[in-house]
Amino acid sequence: QPHPYPHPYPHPQPHPQPRPQPQPSEQMSAAIERKSLENAEEPVDEVLQMPPSLLTCGGCQQSIGDRYFLKAIDQYWHEDCLSCDLCGCRLGEVGRRLYYKLGRKLCRRDYLRLFGQDGLCSACDKRIRAYEMTMRVKDKVYHLECFKCAACQKHFCVGDRYLLINSDIVCEQDIYEWTKLNGMI
Repeated sequence: QPHPYPHPYPHPQPHPQPRPQPQPSEQMSAAIERKSLENAEEPVDEVLQMPPSLLTCGGCQQSIGDRYFLKAIDQYWHEDCLSCDLCGCRLGEVGRRLYYKLGRKLCRRDYLRLFGQDGLCSACDKRIRAYEMTMRVKDKVYHLECFKCAACQKHFCVGDRYLLINSDIVCEQDIYEWTKLNGMI
């Protein structure tokens, strides 16, 4: 016999399939979705079919009544509760990525600091930390401050033309002089 009153939200499936959990050693960069409670009568998540009043924050475990909230790592979050476990920066800000590894929520900088690989600068042979900004040319990697003309020491800007000679970078104006001085002509 049909139920006398229709339910506003469909019942969950009796036996949902468990989602595969990432292995602790896996690198995972998770998307952060921004959600809104514009119409409280509508289910928030089409997969879970959960009414907004039942949302619990994955950080503080309190009910989410805010107009805007986040969804990440299969949980809902207050905007202020989704933060890097190491430095505390807010991960819900526009343009940020969430890295999740070994049960830790990490910003890009802390993820690279913990799990990234360091290298050596092709110009100064000093260590480049995994989280540092670099310039790459073919298989060579440079600190930003080391990416300059070997002849005149001018730092390059986007669009500047240069020539890579061994590990030396030479600007367009100095190519002839540099090759002549180094016995290449």
